[in-house]
Amino acid sequence: MKNKIIVPTDLTPIAGQAIKQAVAIALKTNFGLTLLHVLTEKAESKEEVTKKLLAEAENIYSHSGIRCDILVREGSIFDIIPYEACERNYDLMVIGTHGIKGIKQMLFGANILKLAEKICIPLLVVQEKSQAIKSFKKIVLPVGSHDTFNDAVEAVLFFAVVFDAEVHLYSTRKNGFDWPDSLINNIENAVRRFESRGIQLVRVKEDQNVYSLGYAKQTLKYAQSVGADLICTMSVPSKEYYYFADSDKENLLLNEYHIPILCAGGGKTEK
Repeated sequence: MKNKIIVPTDLTPIAGQAIKQAVAIALKTNFGLTLLHVLTEKAESKEEVTKKLLAEAENIYSHSGIRCDILVREGSIFDIIPYEACERNYDLMVIGTHGIKGIKQMLFGANILKLAEKICIPLLVVQEKSQAIKSFKKIVLPVGSHDTFNDAVEAVLFFAVVFDAEVHLYSTRKNGFDWPDSLINNIENAVRRFESRGIQLVRVKEDQNVYSLGYAKQTLKYAQSVGADLICTMSVPSKEYYYFADSDKENLLLNEYHIPILCAGGGKTEK
């Protein structure tokens, strides 16, 4: 463990929401924070940005006692943010998404999925209307056949252990669809892993009751019904379900309930 959280910020209110959530996690874990800003052509000067970030870092320390570093980099967010996350020593990234704004989405909006796929550490995505959660008590983990599903299990384990959370291992069954061996093995391994750590585990099996190609709508419906604080999903779409996987994950990341989404397994290519 590196005991550090990195928070990309574009100096907007939604980035402030991500910072609040990161502070709440840091207070529980005693982790340090790093604020990262990527300069663009239309951005303020590096000096102005640095001044604002230092003021934010000082404000965080004065109100919470959490030590906070700052980074100002130049380049593409799709290069700089993954590089800092994967090449530096961080355990978690917390980022805010602006959601849909007309035809285009703002920074971290339409691009959030593209970015998530490149982040090799757990990535917590919050929306502008998400509440900063001080204690994650219920976490929904939809099962998956991905080779990297274990990354999601480990990411959920981190939150479950820190916050003494209850994990809902969730699956749906469609008529005429048989589960592949890889999915069954992932479920069995996840159950063993959670039980070995003494995690409160609820195994949920539902028949498909929401008409949709993917699993996002029914997962969200279930998560909302049980008052879940967090949903975990894989960052990289499954090759098996590529034709709907991206839109499904986007539905989760921009969900109408404003539930934070934990992404895992990024920076890898499924075998």
